[in-house]
Amino acid sequence: MERAKRSDGESTRLTAADVFSEENMTALLETVGPHIQDGSRALAYIFPLPGRIGHLVLEPLALMNLYGESHAPIVVITHDARLHKHSTGVRRLLEPHMTIAQTMKRKLISLGHVDAGAVEIGPMTWLLSTHDALQRDLVLALESGKPLRYLTAPEDLLAEGRDLIRSMGYEDDKPSVVLHVRDEQFLPQFTHNFFRAARVADYMPAIDYLLSKGYRIFRLGDPSSVAVTHPSRDFVDLPHHPNYRDILDVYCIATARFSITCSSGPEAIVRAMNRPMVMVNGYAQYDQWMNPGDLLLFKTYRDKATGRPLSYDEILARDLFLENTVAGFENQGVLLEDNRPEEVLDAVMEMEARLNGAFVPESSLEDRFAELSVRHLDRFRRNLPERGPGDFARIETYAYALPWTRYCQSFLEKNAWFLNS
Repeated sequence: MERAKRSDGESTRLTAADVFSEENMTALLETVGPHIQDGSRALAYIFPLPGRIGHLVLEPLALMNLYGESHAPIVVITHDARLHKHSTGVRRLLEPHMTIAQTMKRKLISLGHVDAGAVEIGPMTWLLSTHDALQRDLVLALESGKPLRYLTAPEDLLAEGRDLIRSMGYEDDKPSVVLHVRDEQFLPQFTHNFFRAARVADYMPAIDYLLSKGYRIFRLGDPSSVAVTHPSRDFVDLPHHPNYRDILDVYCIATARFSITCSSGPEAIVRAMNRPMVMVNGYAQYDQWMNPGDLLLFKTYRDKATGRPLSYDEILARDLFLENTVAGFENQGVLLEDNRPEEVLDAVMEMEARLNGAFVPESSLEDRFAELSVRHLDRFRRNLPERGPGDFARIETYAYALPWTRYCQSFLEKNAWFLNS
């Protein structure tokens, strides 16, 4: 059996007897049984991280795309919201497509950290799969040509969100942009994720530009994040507003012209709804697929020994897309540097120009990015051993090799070294 990971990062070896104990099976069947429909095959999936908004949207989205045609209903089992608060806005996105079953059975929920594949139990498939395995399978499906089904905000949520925004005094139809910047105040105990953080001050030129163009900016984030003030009334720091409700995350994303995101939770909602997005301060990832209308910009990867920035070819050649912790990059001798304010501004201006139909992309840059991505993915796969019977969660993908991934050309045109062009 696989290891079950605890919140402190340690792991414990579980045997089949542990997983399929009478206690666990009874709890599973009691939770899923009431939702099983005659003549159909249910899918049960245990989801242990309901408080992590990115996981809350991406794992069910993958289930919907991978199993929605073969199973009904999809039953996502998670903690009772009274124990682990989670976004009601995201739940309302998901509920038209699946059942969210809450339970107090902590031992059952802990099995959501186990990778053991699909287990058939009568009229039910129990999928024992972690986030990494699920996202890998979704990326493989996208590679094979499977179209992606997206989530749509329900009309009642949109109406409620509209009323909330009007209650804040914003009753006009001014176009909006969503902004999310992860900072180190969010989950400060998880220092291994600090490489994903950025400074909102570096976004101010882009914020000022958008305000000057007549946009209203809704800043999303966690209430624990650093509060942001701006002299313009059209900059709205939502998580610190007294009228904030979490459905506004979904509402603002659904109604914004585009979103400015980073590698953190709210971007997952944007992708799942197929809303336009420019992701800055990103990094190379094996499982984070993008939509055709999105733009991507990495942080600068700098070699600590030489002080030299790494090209895209070098990033991939060193398999740095496998790293996702501060310690991992440290061990590789690499420092990730935030995008400079002018780079963020250029990316935002490019995104707006693309949406306006005023940007003509340089096909040679797109082709070079795609060629490097595919070449290194092929190399990586050639070096993988045969998948063993217990290799349920092994990494096999580089999602940015999907042919529709678009890198910010405003950066590429000023930094030819990145693509060695």
